Amino acid sequence: MFKSKRYDDETLKHLQKVQLMMLKDFIKICEKNNITYFAIGGTLLGAIRHQGFIPWDDDIDVIMFREDFEKLNSIMSNNPNDKYHLINVLNEETYHYTWGRFNLKNTILNEWWAKQVDYTVNIFLDIFIMDNIPNNKLKRFIHRWSSFTLNQMVQYSLVKFKNESKIKEIIQQSAYYFLKLIPISPMTIKKRCIKTYRKYENINCNEVCDFPSLMHMPIYNKKDFLPLKKCKFENIEINVPNNYDKILTRLYGNYMELPPKNKRFRPAPEKLDFGKY
Repeated sequence: MFKSKRYDDETLKHLQKVQLMMLKDFIKICEKNNITYFAIGGTLLGAIRHQGFIPWDDDIDVIMFREDFEKLNSIMSNNPNDKYHLINVLNEETYHYTWGRFNLKNTILNEWWAKQVDYTVNIFLDIFIMDNIPNNKLKRFIHRWSSFTLNQMVQYSLVKFKNESKIKEIIQQSAYYFLKLIPISPMTIKKRCIKTYRKYENINCNEVCDFPSLMHMPIYNKKDFLPLKKCKFENIEINVPNNYDKILTRLYGNYMELPPKNKRFRPAPEKLDFGKY
């Protein structure tokens, strides 16, 4: 996605400090309620390679199995508090991602699409979700690509995308306008999407897929996650997958090698307000 604004060092360190606070609170909720989570993405890479944040990273990524996510969603919905709230694709009308977000209330972190939605975009912790994927190759192919198609439809039904590639932008925006014309609401598409993700929820499957992921729906063996391990992250310990080496290699290749200096940055949001934090 095309963005050019960059963080200054002070702002990035402040954001990381706030997100570390959020992560600590998130872990407390999970441990109190026997919910299993794992670091994933840049947070897992940071834990293994840097024992904390990747110096230029600006968010926290965790992942959990579907049953744990639904348990967390229920707990957060039934026990509202003044500090955090959990949003997901079904409880926020114009939220266009199919993973969850643990949000810090009374803060603002406006991504490029913020003006297109009907809610305040807060500082957040991303919660990715793993759903069962069948062992049968044909069923797996159908399940994976029907899930991918519905995931794309959810996003394009709600947000008009920008892209560095003009060809991709034309395709994405054409999908946006087409979905506005058909007599199907975004919420109907969302419900169908999540139902498809969860199709094999009660079937014994060896592997799971992170369908909401922006990294091509990675498939993982359940045995690579459990039993979990602990790893240092800044001044705390966090859960990491048992076979984190396999997972990080799957996501990043030679993950211990630092990227070139000109790629060691994350684009900053259009607006960032820490509120009282």
